[in-house]
Amino acid sequence: MGRGGQASMEYTYPIPPTKFTTDNSDFDGRTFMANTLKREGDVITKRTIREAIPAHCFKRSYVHSMFALTWDLLVVAFSIAAIHYANASLPAAASPFAWLFYWWYQGLTFTGLWVIAHECGHGGFTDSRLLNDTVGFLLHSGLITPYFSWAITHAKHHHYTNHMTMGETWVPANVDPSKKSVKAAKTTAGTVKRLAIVFFMGWYAYLFTNATGAKQNKGMSHFNPKAKALFKKKDQNYVRMSNVGVVFALALVGLAIKNYGFFEVWRTYIVPQTIANFYLAMITFMQHTHPDVPHFEDDQWTWLRGAVSTIDRTMGSFADYKTHYITSSHVAHHIFSDMPYYGAQEATPYIKAHLGKYYKEAMAEPLCGSQYLGYLRDFYNGMKSSVTVQLEEDNGFLWFK
Repeated sequence: MGRGGQASMEYTYPIPPTKFTTDNSDFDGRTFMANTLKREGDVITKRTIREAIPAHCFKRSYVHSMFALTWDLLVVAFSIAAIHYANASLPAAASPFAWLFYWWYQGLTFTGLWVIAHECGHGGFTDSRLLNDTVGFLLHSGLITPYFSWAITHAKHHHYTNHMTMGETWVPANVDPSKKSVKAAKTTAGTVKRLAIVFFMGWYAYLFTNATGAKQNKGMSHFNPKAKALFKKKDQNYVRMSNVGVVFALALVGLAIKNYGFFEVWRTYIVPQTIANFYLAMITFMQHTHPDVPHFEDDQWTWLRGAVSTIDRTMGSFADYKTHYITSSHVAHHIFSDMPYYGAQEATPYIKAHLGKYYKEAMAEPLCGSQYLGYLRDFYNGMKSSVTVQLEEDNGFLWFK
């Protein structure tokens, strides 16, 4: 399969590109082909994509996965010890800077642990469902997230990616761009307001009320076993078990506050945990939001169309490494959600070559020499520009306006 989309009887693995080269003017206009796979009869299928990827990318390694988990946990412990040593040793004027660095670094580490738990829910951590669910339950509970409840709704997100009525996460509004509220949201003040909401309460607004989810599911809680729009009857005990995990974790936080004081627990755990929650909301938004990422009504949607209508980005090599490449291999993750993260990262260049013009990426242009800062700039621009989608009659898809 070449980049132009012509099929051949045998597929030779392409040489992976050494770097992504797509020009990215991002929200200044469309930089990608405004297209997606044909609804029926396209030469690209899930099977052809799988055949284009080396088989070992799909293999889950107990050693690799457990090492990544152990390493992240050790880094968490070392970071806590290091910041308290620095706080006791540094001059008082330097202490705030040490804590700022700790919050940033520990926030990334917590996000990496969250990604591992997310991979457990997909079955991509190891071949053992028991081990996956044990690790995922403990990690997500420790990060105040209901493991099974969120895994269930997240599976819907993967099944109905970019579906306007069945989609589960960051489903955009389909309203007139000239509407007063839309114009207000696109102002600098409106954007800052939305960013503040996402930072301080976005993740839990989603968990408690399904905010940013499908319109008809608004108000449904991930903590309510009888939320019929989110869960089936067979899911109810899993939801209850998830709630127990979160309550137990909150009890441990309360015990820590009793023993060490609120301020100590706030700066050591609550702040980086809040930052991790912000990363989750931001990363998910960025993976599914761009002027050239279409959304679909039911008559135009297919599973594969939705899966490839995601976008690979980068937070910079260090942050990508810390978060287990969830941003830079998200197209692979949506097509093969049970593939381990290290396999998805290796598979991405093969998928890019196979999908050709259908593959979408927007690698951040550096800001002050930093792709991480460039990613934050792109997030701000995305929040400011991508508020609503509108139907384009010539192709039948909905695009951000």
